[in-house]
Amino acid sequence: MFDTYVGTTKGIFRLDGSAIEPLGLDGERVSAVHAWRAGGGTTVLAGTYESGLYRSEDGGRRWERVEAGLTAPCFRCVGPDPLDPNALLAGTEPARLFRSHDGGRTWRELDGIRRVEGHEQWFLPYSPRAGALRNVWAPTGSSTTLLASVEVGGLLRSDDGGETWRCEPVDDDDDIHYVTADPRDPNLLYAALGYASLRHRNAAPDQRPQLGGVGRSRDGGRTWRKLETDYTRAVLVPPARPDLLLAGPAPHVGREGRIVVSDDGGDTWQPAAHGLEVPMTDMVELFVPAPDGEVWAVCSGGRLLRATPGEWHWRSAVPAGAPPVQSVAFV
Repeated sequence: MFDTYVGTTKGIFRLDGSAIEPLGLDGERVSAVHAWRAGGGTTVLAGTYESGLYRSEDGGRRWERVEAGLTAPCFRCVGPDPLDPNALLAGTEPARLFRSHDGGRTWRELDGIRRVEGHEQWFLPYSPRAGALRNVWAPTGSSTTLLASVEVGGLLRSDDGGETWRCEPVDDDDDIHYVTADPRDPNLLYAALGYASLRHRNAAPDQRPQLGGVGRSRDGGRTWRKLETDYTRAVLVPPARPDLLLAGPAPHVGREGRIVVSDDGGDTWQPAAHGLEVPMTDMVELFVPAPDGEVWAVCSGGRLLRATPGEWHWRSAVPAGAPPVQSVAFV
């Protein structure tokens, strides 16, 4: 059994079977959430979009706003540091990364990102802030390498635990929404790619390269190949089925999406959207693996879906009438 915490446009909730229990932060858009058990209780971190980070040590009954060390108001991801089991990482908009060694009470900015040449040109089509750091990944077995996706900026890489960084495109794409890898092969990386561009921002449409899709690297990110060319925000190697690659591309931003799966590393794709109308009214923003092996999908229209890998029969994870979902975490 596990608990599920859901961030929505109207605060944070806990799923209890088929019911949804409000936990506060009413009116806040909770765009990132992480929870864990410690000392007989549950600690929850809720990152909002505009109002900063909140922390609860009693499963969400009481909240305190966290400010120490944080310099950005909009949270896009928060979770364990893959290089340190005793630390947490949080990515924000503008594109910055923070680390905590005390359970989220205080944070230190990994400010080497702000020393990356050209970082001041990072942007978002829908926000005045300089890019968004959407997720962080470390190759299996690494003790020093971190990768981070920046929309719109590129793929960040640090080989010294996050102190210094360099940023590069993925096969000419700067709009990186998610980076992940095959857990069995640290050199086999996948990236979800969008349509926005830094270097081709002012080019005529007929002079732009084909942007978007899913990128694959077999050499740790030195070279990339495009596997799919539609706009993509979500890609995942399900932990329960590491032989599969799941993606949620769409021909248009935020709509007409589909869910597809590959059993050959992205060379070929098959539909994986049983139970859904395809094209979807929205698209998948993020795939999140659950402790029981299922995959949950946060969608741009506020839906939260769940399915068993291999079957891919999607159903709603929240009751009818729940506020639009932005994030989910399990403990």
